[in-house]
Amino acid sequence: MGVELARVTVVGADLEPVYESLVMPDNRIVDLNTRFSGISEEDLEDVHTSLRDVQPVLLSLFTDKTILLGHSLESDLLALKLIHSTVVDTSIVFPHRMGLPFKRALKNLMAEYLKKIIQDDVSGHDSLEDATACLQLMQHKLKDDAR
Repeated sequence: MGVELARVTVVGADLEPVYESLVMPDNRIVDLNTRFSGISEEDLEDVHTSLRDVQPVLLSLFTDKTILLGHSLESDLLALKLIHSTVVDTSIVFPHRMGLPFKRALKNLMAEYLKKIIQDDVSGHDSLEDATACLQLMQHKLKDDAR
């Protein structure tokens, strides 16, 4: 029991979705935490995709050399029950001033570095918005570091 995967979103370098799927958790859903997840009961009504269905699709998209980029990726990989060592994590690249275990919120990083407001919808997070935000942050950092 605990936190389980309910949505997977992968974007490519062009910020376009490569793969996106809702996932029916294995265990009984106690709280969808819609305010944060953006997933409602209605969203999952006709979903029959399981974690076991998603894993081979993702593994067909990645190799061990593929760089996975995200924010607090350890949580995502844990939920996916995957191990991958080639990662760029924006929560590490843009550290909290007090150091670990503190992490800066993706929403705050986007506001500070790119002057963009994300995660502002009352219906919860949009995983596509979050995924593209991570990529935009890293593109910004690479350009900034190159100057």
